[in-house]
Amino acid sequence: MKRFYLAAAVLSLISLSAFGFSEKDIISPASGTWCNQQALVLSSSNASEVYYSLTGSDPFESGFAYDGPVLIEKKGSVRVRIGVVESDGLKKEFVIDYTVMPAVFSELDEETASFAEKNLAKTPLITYRSGTEYSFPSGIRYSFEKTRIPFLKQKLKLQQNNFVGRFASFFATDGFNNYHSVILIVPEEIVAVENKYALPFSITDWNTFSFTDKKYIYQIDDEMWNFDYSERFIGRECEHVIHWQSVDFAENSTVYEYVLPAMPEVKEIINGDGIVSFKLPEDKNYTFENGGKLIFAEAFFGEETEGSFSPKIYLDGNLNGCVNVAYHLDRLAPEIPVISASGDSAFSRKTLALKIECPEDAKIFYAVSEPVYYEESKDIADDIEITMPEDFAEYDGSDIVIESPEDKSCACKVFAYAVDAAGNTSKIVDQLYVIDELNFYVGASKENGKADGSFMNPFVSFDQVVAAINASEGVTRIHLKGDITVESGEQVIKKDCVIRGNGSKIIFMEGASLSIQNASVEIFSCTLEKQADSASLLAQVEKSAVFFNDCEIVGFYGEDGKLFEIKDSKVSFVDCGITLSASRIAVCGNITDGTLNVSGCRFTAIGQSASALKVLNSEATFDNNLFTLIGGICKGVDIAGGSISFAGDVFNAQSDGKYRNSGAVFRNGGCKVTGLNSTLANGF
Repeated sequence: MKRFYLAAAVLSLISLSAFGFSEKDIISPASGTWCNQQALVLSSSNASEVYYSLTGSDPFESGFAYDGPVLIEKKGSVRVRIGVVESDGLKKEFVIDYTVMPAVFSELDEETASFAEKNLAKTPLITYRSGTEYSFPSGIRYSFEKTRIPFLKQKLKLQQNNFVGRFASFFATDGFNNYHSVILIVPEEIVAVENKYALPFSITDWNTFSFTDKKYIYQIDDEMWNFDYSERFIGRECEHVIHWQSVDFAENSTVYEYVLPAMPEVKEIINGDGIVSFKLPEDKNYTFENGGKLIFAEAFFGEETEGSFSPKIYLDGNLNGCVNVAYHLDRLAPEIPVISASGDSAFSRKTLALKIECPEDAKIFYAVSEPVYYEESKDIADDIEITMPEDFAEYDGSDIVIESPEDKSCACKVFAYAVDAAGNTSKIVDQLYVIDELNFYVGASKENGKADGSFMNPFVSFDQVVAAINASEGVTRIHLKGDITVESGEQVIKKDCVIRGNGSKIIFMEGASLSIQNASVEIFSCTLEKQADSASLLAQVEKSAVFFNDCEIVGFYGEDGKLFEIKDSKVSFVDCGITLSASRIAVCGNITDGTLNVSGCRFTAIGQSASALKVLNSEATFDNNLFTLIGGICKGVDIAGGSISFAGDVFNAQSDGKYRNSGAVFRNGGCKVTGLNSTLANGF
């Protein structure tokens, strides 16, 4: 068992508890797992008897009396028991369990490994002298609070005039190993106070007066002249006048006078930045042992500590006594505020109501950025560049309400920081929020109970998509993040929407279909696929306007098959591929009493009877499309009534020759057809 030997000047200034021993007086060891040996360092009261055991035994029965810091040379699991007997006879016991394990430096960079091995792993004591700087490599983080994950990386630095010597508990990590140490803070070096007057008396502990020069007789205030040279009490709550003259008491003897002022009041001044100064009265000749009227106590950045010390006070260079001075030093920034949203989500469909809380008693200040608007919703994790406002307001505890225009996605950030009673300011925390009424996302992820259609929690079924579209008051935008399978049921869209497939599929199984009624729908970059044994539609459009762009519409049928039925609607296909395969009759789609625009598309129909389109009493425009028909009977576009125009379309038929093909363009009576001479037909 080794002891730390500290300078007497340091020991005399180490803070003492005035209110009995408590857990906070155990500076070291600390419970936990550490990669360095620990020290036993206590802040004990003069009125307490403190005993300790390093073996887990009863400290009152077989422990040692604590009289200073002790190195605990133990590894593995260690139990330290501390027993305290207070001045009133009350006994207390404290138990600290911790583990010491070897440090591993192989994963560290050379600078960090060298520092950690030399300064942290080999000793639990770090000596710091006020006025110097103690630096750490970039790989080291530290804190002074066990409850705070090590986060500081600043140099340790106190002003040279820091007067208080003390111990500070210190927690550090290099990213792989954790350490707990004790910092011994050495105060400023004290220069001997100049003795301005050689007085024939001395003052001890303020109230003990001793006249020491027997060549003189003395008088205190209006007392009789006195020959008593023994110690006597003199109350220092008020001023006294001391006279003395030669002991022969001659008539012409010189009478000397000295005014002994009352015991001074030491005034505390909070300077901020973790510095507290203590000041003696200007109108008296009192000084501290540093020769001045001011002394300073300071905390490290990130530290909060309290205690007391007893500086010596001199009058004209003569020691009068000590004054017990309590201090509270606080340079520990408060925890960052926590911003929470209604619904426990950073995403909202309508309005966000935010609250801000701080884990401790501190004022909160906040600011909301100017909104940034997007046509599409943003991922909460996206790196959105939003400027922090310059002006912050104090938070009063009420909801902070954020709204967005109905037709746009709004992203904004809320910034907040906390300021504690000591003026320490936390880091600024910011949280991105997105408000979006109209953008919905759907993916193939497993149902998680939080599927709200947001980017972070997309819908998992097409039922949810259709419900969102039909409940919206504006043009809903649907974004696919993966393939979706519709198992059954007719999915009826009754409101305006835009569907962006992003290359994903919507697969409609047997008994499942899409119906668009009285709505305007745009579908981009999406594959619509139908899988069925019997004749059932993929999509039905009625009294609607539908626009397909860069889409693949595919159907696989067992016997007869038709992909879409369009009635009294306006439909456009641009740069799409429409493919249908059926064993008997394959018709890609019908349009009746409507308007059809087809440009740059590919139509493929495979079946015993294969036909691309049937156009009934409608206006249709075809421009640079490719029609491929494979089967026994091949028919390109079947027209009955209406007005049709072609421009540069190509029709290819691949027939088995058993039946006569009906032609690239088949007309059934009263219809107007133009541009046929610009088309190219092969195999008809």
